[in-house]
Amino acid sequence: MPDHMPDHMPDRTRIRGRAVLEGLCRLGAVLALAAALWRLGREQAAGREQQAAPLVVSAALTDSMLAAELIRARTAAPSDTVSLRIAQLPSPTQRAMLGTLAMSGAVLSWQDASASRGLAAQVLRAAGPGEPLHVRAAVPRGTATLRDAGGLLDSLVVNRDSLVAWQLRAASAPLRLETARATMSLPMPPRSAPRMLRVMGEPGWEFKFTVAALEEAGWRVDGAVRVSPTARVTLGTAAPLDTSRHAVVIITDSTEVDAASLRRFVQDGGGLVLLGDALRIPALAALRPARASERHGGVAGGLETDQPLTGLERWELTPLAGAQVLQEASGDAAAGHAHAEPLLVARRVGTGRVVASAYRELWRWRMEGPDNGLEAHRRWWQDVLATAGAPAPAAVHAAAARSVFAGDAAPYADLVGRIGAPADTVTVPTSPSGQTAAQVTRSTSARTPWSAWLGVLAIVLLCVEWGSRRLRGLR
Repeated sequence: MPDHMPDHMPDRTRIRGRAVLEGLCRLGAVLALAAALWRLGREQAAGREQQAAPLVVSAALTDSMLAAELIRARTAAPSDTVSLRIAQLPSPTQRAMLGTLAMSGAVLSWQDASASRGLAAQVLRAAGPGEPLHVRAAVPRGTATLRDAGGLLDSLVVNRDSLVAWQLRAASAPLRLETARATMSLPMPPRSAPRMLRVMGEPGWEFKFTVAALEEAGWRVDGAVRVSPTARVTLGTAAPLDTSRHAVVIITDSTEVDAASLRRFVQDGGGLVLLGDALRIPALAALRPARASERHGGVAGGLETDQPLTGLERWELTPLAGAQVLQEASGDAAAGHAHAEPLLVARRVGTGRVVASAYRELWRWRMEGPDNGLEAHRRWWQDVLATAGAPAPAAVHAAAARSVFAGDAAPYADLVGRIGAPADTVTVPTSPSGQTAAQVTRSTSARTPWSAWLGVLAIVLLCVEWGSRRLRGLR
């Protein structure tokens, strides 16, 4: 028996060594899998950090550099979201680049770190005598100051980000808007060529006091009054009706008109106001925005109240296709009607606008109304004329809607219009190397992650263990 023992010793030693090797392979595979899972978690966290780390847009970033970085950031981003940190308002060219990227389908999530946050303004010149300036501005919380060449015009304190507005009778360029964080120059819109109003109607109080209200407000007025079936009396100049000379035509009542001339005038951009009985002129049926069907009496004594218009007669209006109701009477004030009744209706015809008023004998508001009736009557006409003379909106294709902003006249508004409002929740993690998101992503995307190599190692070790056990006849 002792003579045979040396023959079996090598087999047992080999079996024992093979078992140790298999155990080491199994342990190595478990450790490799654990390390792979740990590395995978670290890599995913780093990826999220890289994704959140924004591309910084500042004065140091030229147009060509920004273009290159935007391409790299879009390519490297795991989703369609590109994060930006805007330290300085981009140039017009850079804003165009960002807008193009947004229109391509990318979502630009950006943090506003510029000094002009929330500052955008617009200056419009109102239609009418003197063409006053309307200044509208979106300003951050704090003090907003408006200045012109002569110095301080006004100063407002706003408690939160809000919209403020000024109306200026006159201002001298340059016009400036100032906040605690930024100053913005506002371009002065050019003055338009002065145009007249034309009033047409029958001789009577409505015609007389309509002309009076317009001239008191500073308008130049011409017109024509039919005094007999064959005779007319002209007021002011007798120049042909044309949009270069006239802004709006007002017809005060039912009278004979040249419908073809009025149609051309409105389609070319002129305004037309049909007051009361003028809505019943058959020749203007194709132009009117509403149909006048039934006449309602005014509320007795209503002219002397704080709602004097309830005391006037009016037509029941039925808006036609494409018309917009601008003003309506509530059911309680509609002479016994339970539903609201349109009082002022408008619609586009060509590039012009036609406005219909339901009121008859509007002059009574001025002469028989409360003490402020004269001024209120004048203001009413100013509002109606502003509506009738408003320019037609520019036709903008839906796909190009983000490109219609005013550019350098309002750079912040232009930026928001192109890429959307800033996201205050965007985090800005600090990279140890100071690299941008595009640079960090680019430097890591070319390397195979460690988690993949560790996974491969675990598979190899398990295969070695499996092969060794199968060679020994074990499961």
